[in-house]
Amino acid sequence: MSLFDTVWHKWLHKPYTLHCTVDSGSGAAVVLLHGIGASSESWNRLSLELAETPCRVLAFDLLGFGDSPKPDWMEYSVDDHARAVIAALDRRRLRTPAILVGHSMGALIAVHVARLRPDLVRHLILYEAPLYVGLPNSRRYVKRRDLYFNIYNQVIESGELALSSRQIMRKLVQRFSGFIISEDTWLSFTRSLQNTIIKQTTLDDVKQLGMPIDIVYGKLDMLVIRGAPKKIFGTEASHVTTHTITEMHVVSRRASVFLAGVIRDALAVG
Repeated sequence: MSLFDTVWHKWLHKPYTLHCTVDSGSGAAVVLLHGIGASSESWNRLSLELAETPCRVLAFDLLGFGDSPKPDWMEYSVDDHARAVIAALDRRRLRTPAILVGHSMGALIAVHVARLRPDLVRHLILYEAPLYVGLPNSRRYVKRRDLYFNIYNQVIESGELALSSRQIMRKLVQRFSGFIISEDTWLSFTRSLQNTIIKQTTLDDVKQLGMPIDIVYGKLDMLVIRGAPKKIFGTEASHVTTHTITEMHVVSRRASVFLAGVIRDALAVG
């Protein structure tokens, strides 16, 4: 780690500059935040779907992924991720609040951005949000959550293994989840898994936010716990609308078409 990195980022807590792969169009901003073990390239299909829509589409590589910085000293908490996104949006000097679209972990980060800087966000669209903490205390929810946490913790604990063992674990993770993880993103992946996905307050945050929120679930998604909206979000969450599509934990063409429609509806509200 360079002296500049130590002083400017670690000691003074200045956010890193995220790599921006898409900044196209004009009008209201639509910001795309990818999931864990992915990059902004996962939004390529959705960007194409929005090409004729009058809006400004921005897609960033999150901290530790894609071509963004990958500091080995960072915890990769939801706060770390959100502050990097906020800094990226501030640098782009958005004229009006944006629509934030998050997939998987990106959905959790989008919610935290809205909590920290509600002035930056007019609408949240959360696709395949892995909400695990704060769910109703029913046997069904608890068993699913404990199963996921057990698997995730095994992945995290494998971080201390030798390179060959980590390679085997990465292949298992990719087969189970579809995430593409390389050796240079393994640290940010495991720490994000621990400090953003397992240690989360997202559901409580959603209930406290005031802007409209669309949550999109996939019927075939094995990584997300679904349930009756009123049970999960409470009867007071009138700002939350849920949708269900036939999809797994991926941003497929089908999902991109559906999300583009939700985004257009949000843009039309003004």
